[in-house]
Amino acid sequence: MSKKTKYRQLAVLVALIGLVGFSLFAQRATFSHSQGRAAINELSVGDETTSPARAPFADGGDFYLVRPDLRRCASPLCGGYWVKRVNYSSTRCANRRWMRECYVAEIDWSGQTEVEGGEVLLRGQIIARRYPRFGNLGALRVTESWKSAAKSSGSGTLYRVRDRGVRCITHPCLTHQAAKLNSQSVENIAGVDLAATGATGEQISEAAAAMTQPEGVIVAGNHAVVSGPAGRAQTLKATKFYLRAGAQIGGSPSGAKRCFKTGCSSQICADDNVVTTCEFRPEYACYQKAICERQKSGECGFTQTAELQSCLARAKRQP
Repeated sequence: MSKKTKYRQLAVLVALIGLVGFSLFAQRATFSHSQGRAAINELSVGDETTSPARAPFADGGDFYLVRPDLRRCASPLCGGYWVKRVNYSSTRCANRRWMRECYVAEIDWSGQTEVEGGEVLLRGQIIARRYPRFGNLGALRVTESWKSAAKSSGSGTLYRVRDRGVRCITHPCLTHQAAKLNSQSVENIAGVDLAATGATGEQISEAAAAMTQPEGVIVAGNHAVVSGPAGRAQTLKATKFYLRAGAQIGGSPSGAKRCFKTGCSSQICADDNVVTTCEFRPEYACYQKAICERQKSGECGFTQTAELQSCLARAKRQP
C-alpha cells in the first residue's frame, strides 16, 4: 500500500471521528438547553423540584369505595357494606378470596369522622371479624375518611392531588402533584380542572385551599394534554373530588360555613359570594396565593403573612 493511500485512509478516519464527536456534543447541548428552559420556567418554593421521588402514601391501608348493602335478610348477613378497592378490578375479602366487591358486616371507624349517605371513600384495612352463628363476615377498620363534594357520579382514575407551590413565568406549568391511589405512581401535572365536578364555587375554592395542605384532595378524573409557550404537558380533568372528613380548612370546622376567595379577581375573602367590578389592580395578584380564612375577630379575611405584606408593599410602589 502506497503512502498516498495510507494518508487518504487516515484523513477519512479522522473526519469520521470528528463527525461522531460533533454529533454527541450537539445532543448534549440540546439536552442541556431543554433542561435550562424547564429550570427558567419554574419558580419553585423550597426544593420540591429537585427532591427525589418519595412513596406517595405512608402505611395506612388501601383506599376503598364503600356503599351500603340494601339487601333485606337477617342481620348481619345483610345490611352491612360493599367495599371495593380503588383503581383495581378485584379486592381481597376477609375470607382471603379475591372478588369484584367484598361484603363487610360493619365499619370500625377507630375514632375517624363518620361519613354517611351514598358512596363514600375510606382508607383502611378489611379485617376478619366473626359473628356468632354466622362465622367470619369481616369488617373495615378505617384510618382515613373522605367525603364527596358533590352528588355527581365520578369516573376515571383516583389520585391524591397536592399543590407543589411552584409558579411559572409561562405555561403549561407543572404546579400540582398527582399520586395514584393504591399505587407508587407519582407525577407532576399542569393543574387540575374541577369545573365538570358539579361542585359549587365555594366547594371548588375549598378544594384549592385543601390542595395546599399535606393531605391534599382526592380527585377522580382523566388526563388531558395542554399546550403553550413552554411546550406540552398533562393536566387532570376531574369528574369528582373528595375532601378529608372533619378537616379544618379556611379556619372553620367541616360542615360550617367556610371562607373562600370571591370577587371578579378573587381579591375578597368572604363566606358568601361577592359581586365586584372587574377592574384589575396590581395588589390583586398578591391575593392569588394568600391564605383566606376566618380571623380571630370571627370575620373572613386574608391572613397577613410576611409574604403577603411584602407583595402588597411592592404593588403599591408600582406606577
